[in-house]
Amino acid sequence: MCKGVTQTATGFIFLLLATVLASVFGLVVKSAQHTGRNPLAVGSINYMFAGLAGGAILILDSSWNPDLATILIGGITGVFYVVAFWFLVIAVKQGGIAITMAIVRLGVLVPILCSVFIWHESPSMIQTVGILLVCLSLPFLSVGVSGKDTSLGSTVWLIGALFVATGFCHLSPKLFREVAPQGQETVYLASLFGVAGLLSFLFIRQQGIILQRRDYGHGILQGACNLLATFSLAMTLKYLPGTLVFPFTSAAGVAMTTAAATIVWKEKLGIYAYVGIGLSVLALILIN
Repeated sequence: MCKGVTQTATGFIFLLLATVLASVFGLVVKSAQHTGRNPLAVGSINYMFAGLAGGAILILDSSWNPDLATILIGGITGVFYVVAFWFLVIAVKQGGIAITMAIVRLGVLVPILCSVFIWHESPSMIQTVGILLVCLSLPFLSVGVSGKDTSLGSTVWLIGALFVATGFCHLSPKLFREVAPQGQETVYLASLFGVAGLLSFLFIRQQGIILQRRDYGHGILQGACNLLATFSLAMTLKYLPGTLVFPFTSAAGVAMTTAAATIVWKEKLGIYAYVGIGLSVLALILIN
């Protein structure tokens, strides 16, 4: 019993770390944009730094063994991380950090649906209500993201792409825990951020983006939060069930980023945005 209590306490510590770090990551994205830094340059530094750090951790870990499933899951997730970040930057610019992070958090629906259709977990009546609320909240959040110079079609496309891309990012640690052998955390992180870092390097070279000295601080902070948040989430799922982890991190993350956006950056949210965020928080509580 004592061992079980200790494992649960450890899981909750990692859960809190994952929640705070993921929220800080989104706030750093907003801060970089608010202070006039190039968000794509900052984001590229973020993944390149995380890739180098993940590789260094793997080298220092003398107990790791290469596992094909872990490498594939990490590598594919690295692609989705980069793509999701590009959509995130666009959405933050158009709709602000509060609305965007609410949409990102709603991506938790993807691992829930995969649990139902792949791992044959049956949702309860309350879960079903939560899933329906997710579907109801997305149109309200889409109105908040839509800018003056954007059409409804492009906004819907952006919301859908961001939702799917971040959804797979949410699914990845669950997939890693279900498919990969135990003790492969360092391999998972190195493959994920190694691919993300390589893609970011190729992107800035192809686009001719110049990395300014002032971009590095935000980029390194983003990379550290990204790496540690992903590790913390993977470790959380080792001790706690996903039915607790995903709704907690998502609902708490929405609350934290919304509070910071309105207090720090004075984001003015319309009634539709508040309705969408409120529905998303309620949905995330009910889903599991």
